[in-house]
Amino acid sequence: MNILIENVKILTMVDGEVIKNGNIYIENEKIKKITSDKIDFSYDKKIDGKNYLAMPGFVNAHTHVGMSLFRNFSDDVELMTWLNEKIWPLEDKLIAEDVYWASLLSQAEMIMTGTTSFADMYYFEDQTIKALEKSKMRAQISRGLTLEDKDCTKIKENIDLFKKYENSQDGRINIAFGPHAVYTTDKNYLKEINKYAKKYKMPVHIHLSETKTENTDCMKRFNQSPTEVFEECGIFENKTIAAHGVYLSDKDLGILSKYDVSVVHNPSSNLKLSSGFLDCTRVINKKINLAMGTDSSASNNNLSMIKEISLASLVSKYKNPQNLKAYDVLKMATINGAKALGLDDKIGTLEEGKLADIILIDLNNPNHTPQNNLISSLPYSTFDKDVSYVIINGDLVYDNKKFVYLNEKEIIKNAEESFQKLRNRK
Repeated sequence: MNILIENVKILTMVDGEVIKNGNIYIENEKIKKITSDKIDFSYDKKIDGKNYLAMPGFVNAHTHVGMSLFRNFSDDVELMTWLNEKIWPLEDKLIAEDVYWASLLSQAEMIMTGTTSFADMYYFEDQTIKALEKSKMRAQISRGLTLEDKDCTKIKENIDLFKKYENSQDGRINIAFGPHAVYTTDKNYLKEINKYAKKYKMPVHIHLSETKTENTDCMKRFNQSPTEVFEECGIFENKTIAAHGVYLSDKDLGILSKYDVSVVHNPSSNLKLSSGFLDCTRVINKKINLAMGTDSSASNNNLSMIKEISLASLVSKYKNPQNLKAYDVLKMATINGAKALGLDDKIGTLEEGKLADIILIDLNNPNHTPQNNLISSLPYSTFDKDVSYVIINGDLVYDNKKFVYLNEKEIIKNAEESFQKLRNRK
């Protein structure tokens, strides 16, 4: 499909560039031209961009889309109680169909709030990939790897995902290894994962220093921090996404910087589970790539990157108004997320030749009036409902606040039914 977006304000996410009145020409899956001039261009779809802001789609660099059935299921407890008493017992009852509808539910929510790409870790990931065939989103998929794993069956399942789906669906799908966390694995298991990650040149997605308890227990178990354990086992020798990182020491940050590990901030989940709050400025000052994620809608309760952008920025300013300025937090949600997924040469900014992952935000409303600073308006003034158009890989998937490929009512109905069956399942 060839698409023309004309007369639109454009935030390219390249050095803070804002084009006040421009045109974006999309040819097939790529951005062909960004210009203030009119050019001769044959298009299948024209979008009048007046009163809209075009920017790169958000990259949710850490989530678990199959967990959306657990939304509002367990609140007001800390992480380990939440996992041990509520989530894990219910997860043991999951079947493939549950994860399929949960994945579609999550993907619909992400699209309508401006997310075009995500990094996921869960189970029944073939069902998440099946859902992606409908939603048309871009994703890095990893199978959650935990002990007990007899004969490394889970590792083999992760490798099978890679062999079957890597670079599938027009290149929108990539596969990573997903060793869950230091408290659900051991050193031998991590070393085995590293061996195969190197063999297949696969990236790795982990949880890291999410809570004080995780760090304390790790020190008792190994006399090392979680970061030191992962380093010893060779995990960071592979391209790695490390989610949370709330309790990273200066030594830990030095290790992550050395290996170019991307840290993913998940503000809502960390606050809601009373895990703490990442000092973003401290991480950025160490020259570490800092991305943004929502975690799951079980611990966050929604998957809006707009909310995460706002929350991260505001809470970071608690001690200093100069902390995490608007443009810096937008980078976390776009180009830094793309870097975390190894896709920064393809997405994360609006540039000619890059893939067309673009969202249009409605500015014609009270919350964006007057338009004094378009960059500031995104973390401080934008609502979820302002996302009006979403283009992924050059394909219009959300057209004037309506899904093109997804049946919203069907998804809601089947997701609700799946959860009720799950609760009653023995």
